[in-house]
Amino acid sequence: MTHLPIRYGLPVLALFAAASAIAGNPAATTTNTLTLTVEGVRSDEGQLRAQLLARKGPDAAAETVGYAVEPARTGQVILTFRNLPAGDYAVQLFHDENDNGRVEMNLAGIPTEGFGFSNVTQVQGGIPPFEKMKVTVTGRTTAIAVLAYAP
Repeated sequence: MTHLPIRYGLPVLALFAAASAIAGNPAATTTNTLTLTVEGVRSDEGQLRAQLLARKGPDAAAETVGYAVEPARTGQVILTFRNLPAGDYAVQLFHDENDNGRVEMNLAGIPTEGFGFSNVTQVQGGIPPFEKMKVTVTGRTTAIAVLAYAP
């Protein structure tokens, strides 16, 4: 039998405690999926990179709870977030055409690569509020995002 050094004991115990809490919570064991259809992808270059956001409470700031990455395909790309607890989520994403993992910006701070948000079909100004991007996920849920590209 292999024993972990004591410094690993607490994180391992925390992991087991979290697993037990999830197992005891029927809502947490339900499998929910968010499928996001991304429209307006202008090329097959690079990847689409998406950030899944959620709030811990109605007045809390949105926090990142997951990511999805898919190869770019001209026209439409499907991104899927699996095994989510039921709740409200939002997605912000960009088309990483040069595949460097960053959103490229011009001197005015406007993205030069495509970007979009869940439930927002026309991007105007900056990042929309969480409530505008919000998707309530229960069971198999679908949403749409349309990429905007700077001229």
